[in-house]
Amino acid sequence: MPAGWIAGSTAVNVGMNIIGGSKAADAAHDAAVAQEKAAFAKHQYDLDMWDMKRSQLQAERQEAVDGIMVAARNQGNQRAYSDAINIQKYDLELKIRNQRQAGNEAAFKRSEDIFTKTTDMNSVAAKSAMDSNIRALQEKKDELAYDKVDTYIDMLVAEGRLRARGSSGRSASKAVQSTMADYGRQVEMLNATDDSLGRNTRAVLEEIIQDKTSADLTAYANRMLDPGVLPMPLKPMAQPVPEIDLPRVLSEYDFGPLPIKGFSPDPNAASQAVWGQTLSNIGSAIGTGMSAYAGTLGSVDPMGGGGPNSGFGAPSDWTPIGSYPSNPGWTPTPAMYSPTTSFNTGW
Repeated sequence: MPAGWIAGSTAVNVGMNIIGGSKAADAAHDAAVAQEKAAFAKHQYDLDMWDMKRSQLQAERQEAVDGIMVAARNQGNQRAYSDAINIQKYDLELKIRNQRQAGNEAAFKRSEDIFTKTTDMNSVAAKSAMDSNIRALQEKKDELAYDKVDTYIDMLVAEGRLRARGSSGRSASKAVQSTMADYGRQVEMLNATDDSLGRNTRAVLEEIIQDKTSADLTAYANRMLDPGVLPMPLKPMAQPVPEIDLPRVLSEYDFGPLPIKGFSPDPNAASQAVWGQTLSNIGSAIGTGMSAYAGTLGSVDPMGGGGPNSGFGAPSDWTPIGSYPSNPGWTPTPAMYSPTTSFNTGW
């Protein structure tokens, strides 16, 4: 194999690897930078979202607290209104109770006065009627007593007349007996009249007593019972104040940990990785070319020096192969392909 062809092929391979490695390193660097920017933007978005969620959670708690406090104030106003209404109702019921109590006491006093006056009038009427009947009875008794005296006097007068006549014997005795019998009969009639007057008077008095008792019972039936004391209305009690249970205070664990930045490749590391692979490919290409050149040293000196120490001089009769241009004055140096060569990566 001609040594010139091997050197040219190796040089082309190395150059292509350098160009391809540079392009690949730039692309890896750009991709890493773009990914880094995306990771930073994502991290910033996560931080903003975390801060918004934190603010939202705080706002929701504050809204809940405000709602509970508003409800508590409304309940307090409702309790105050209800207490005021209950006090007004109590005052009204107390006034109504006091008026009823005063009315009942006045009606009871009036009823007692009427009952007392009625019973007194019944007693007075009964006593008056009894006195009237007793006086009438006494008058009748007095009249009967006078009649008895008159009858007795008439009997004595008749007996005196008989005795004055001087009559004696059986006829005179019968005349006296007849006079005495007439007197006795009249006296008996007067006594019977006296007894009848007594019985009638007792009956009248008993009737008067019964009428008085009936009148007293009627008055007692119309008598008002003691109303007593009406119960006092219940005093309104203040409504209990309910306890307020506020949401607990938010802590750090309610918000969760801060977002962390996701993994993103280092642009320099990505570029160096590409250049490492490129340099490895360049080293392999150079090694392959050197091995091919070493295999030709034993028979022909393709570079015109005729030995292993003749260097890389270009042969005078080098002919281009394929599309490579003719460049008899081109002399490659091994330092061009050293792994320590620095390349412009465009960073």
